[in-house]
Amino acid sequence: MDNNNKFYFKEKQDIKETHVKLSDLIGDQHQLEYEERFIEIKGLQLYSIKYYSKVFKGKEKGTVVGLHGGPAFCHNYILPLKLLANEGYTVLFYDQIGCGKSTFVEDPVNDTPWLLTLEYYIDELKIVIDSYQLSNFYLYGSSWGTMLAQEFAIKNELTKGLKGLILDGALADSNLYIKTQWRDRISLLPTFTQQLLRKLTDEKKFDDPLYQCLDENLSKHFICRTIPPVDEYIYSSQLHNPIIYKLMQGESEFTTGGLFKDWSSVDRLCNISVPCLVLAGEYDTMSLECQQQLVDHIPYSFPLVVIPRSSHCKLLEEPFLCNDEILKFLKTVESVESTDIQLDT
Repeated sequence: MDNNNKFYFKEKQDIKETHVKLSDLIGDQHQLEYEERFIEIKGLQLYSIKYYSKVFKGKEKGTVVGLHGGPAFCHNYILPLKLLANEGYTVLFYDQIGCGKSTFVEDPVNDTPWLLTLEYYIDELKIVIDSYQLSNFYLYGSSWGTMLAQEFAIKNELTKGLKGLILDGALADSNLYIKTQWRDRISLLPTFTQQLLRKLTDEKKFDDPLYQCLDENLSKHFICRTIPPVDEYIYSSQLHNPIIYKLMQGESEFTTGGLFKDWSSVDRLCNISVPCLVLAGEYDTMSLECQQQLVDHIPYSFPLVVIPRSSHCKLLEEPFLCNDEILKFLKTVESVESTDIQLDT
C-alpha cells in the first residue's frame, strides 16, 4: 500500500485485545468456496467477494447481495450471512468505494464528491449487479444498506431479476428514527446519562471526550451486544471511513445530520413490487415502531420479525436465528413464485 497516493487501500490492523473470531461464532465454514473481484468505477476500485457451495453446482437457488451499513462501514460485520451458501445460495458482499478493501478516500469532498450523494450508491449497486450478470437475486440491507435497498427497489426500472428484500435494522424516516430512539431506547438509561447526552448533542460537542465515552458505551447496548467483541466487527470499525459517515449520517448513530437529516421513503414505499422481510432487534437502535412503518407501507411485506437478545448488528449476535428467518422468507418467496409459474402455464 502506498500512502503517498491520493487514493489507497486501507489494511486491517492486528487485533490484540480479547475478541471472538467469526469462526468461533458460526464455525469455520471451510466447505464454502469464495471468489474475490475488483470492479473499476470512475477510476477507483470496488472490492467484492462471493461465497458459494460446490455441492449445489448446477442447482443454485439465486444470489443474496449484502449491502453493508454506515455509510462506509464495510461488509465484514455482515459476513455471517454467508451461512446461506450452505443452503444453495450464492452470497455476494462488496465494500462501497471509499471504505474497506475498496479504494479508500481521505478527502471525498474535494476528490470524490459523488460519494456524498445517494444517487451514486444506487448506480454503484447496479454496476455490481451487472458485473456479476445477476438475473435472480435478493437484496439484504443492514442499517444504511436498508435505505439503499429501498431506493433501488423503488426505482422499478432497475429491478429486473430482483426477487425480494431483506431489511435488517431498517428505517423509512430519519425523523421518526431519532424521535423513537430517544423515546424507546435512550429513555432506558439513567436520568443523568440521558441529560448529559442531550446536553452534549444540543451543543454539538461531538468531539468532547464525554460524548465519545457515551457513544462507545451506548454502542455496547444498542449496536452490538456480543461480548467479547467479534473480530469482524472490529475490522469494520478499523476499515470504515469516518468522513463519509459524518457527512451522510451525522456524528454518531444517536443523531442525524448531513444528507440523511430529513430523508424519508414512506410516501414512495408503495412502489416496491417485491416481497420484503424486516428484521428487528429486541434492543435495536431502530425502534419497533420505526421498523413496523416499513411493514405497514410496503405492499408485499411479511410480518415484522423480532430477533431476541439482539441489537443493531444482529447477524453477529444471533447469526443462526437471523439466517433461519431469512431462509424461511427465501423459501416462501420461491414457493409462491413456483406456484404462480405453474398456474400461468
